[in-house]
Amino acid sequence: MEIKNVCVIGAGVMGSGIAQLASIYGYQVNLVDINENILEKAKSSIEKNLNRFFVAKGKISDNEAEEILNRIRLVAEREDAITDVQIVIEAVFEDMDLKQQLFSELDEKCDEDIILASNTSSLSITDIGTKAKNQERIIGIHFFNPAPVMKLIELIKGKNTSNDVLETAMKFSESLNKTVVTVNDSPGFITTRLIYVLCNEAINMKKEGIASTEDIDTAVKLAFNFPMGPLELSDLVGNDIYLHIGEYLAKELGEHYQPSPLLTKMVKDNYFGRKTNKGFYNY
Repeated sequence: MEIKNVCVIGAGVMGSGIAQLASIYGYQVNLVDINENILEKAKSSIEKNLNRFFVAKGKISDNEAEEILNRIRLVAEREDAITDVQIVIEAVFEDMDLKQQLFSELDEKCDEDIILASNTSSLSITDIGTKAKNQERIIGIHFFNPAPVMKLIELIKGKNTSNDVLETAMKFSESLNKTVVTVNDSPGFITTRLIYVLCNEAINMKKEGIASTEDIDTAVKLAFNFPMGPLELSDLVGNDIYLHIGEYLAKELGEHYQPSPLLTKMVKDNYFGRKTNKGFYNY
């Protein structure tokens, strides 16, 4: 099956980034969200990103940016958005119950040859598809933020994902000019499992008073040539997101992944990071 038309469910930061990426490479995209304000905000964000990172840098022309925008259709009705597409990519909140319900509904309403993909960064693809009947068409396509820029895609094969779906998803992912790694289903996959451990251990170091926030981040950046330190990264991703991931990994993989008590306290006190203008740093 050749993919020409894509549906992206969820018009937040990741969903709008995936929609922009797919459109840049010529796909027609239906971007879905029940909130009209979020849809309009997503369109404005995509337009700004195209102008700032592509037009202003001479990578594309004004006309090409307009064509990219015109390939993205904002849709408030999900059933309308899944018509005449070959793949549906969900980018909704990282919650197992929510995703299971969504994939159950998509499985019921989408034609059987449509691929159903999750952009989850940590949740088991097999578990996400538990309530669906046609589980062989469910796969994980984990993009990284910002999706139009980051070079990696993790392709996660659930226990029931068919080889045909894996092959088609691989071709689609590579068509977006990405390097693709294939992962057998496991909580956290490769990247989230590793980066969570690093960030959580850095938070424990902060709690123990081993070094200041700035010095922990500086040490990691200069020693390992990372673009940002683990505490800065936790603020960027969202300390609430890392807490949610840690609780899930601890439940699935053991107490070794238990979130730092400092992380739990910070989230309780609304220190989410950049989104609340306060975290390990003030913004």
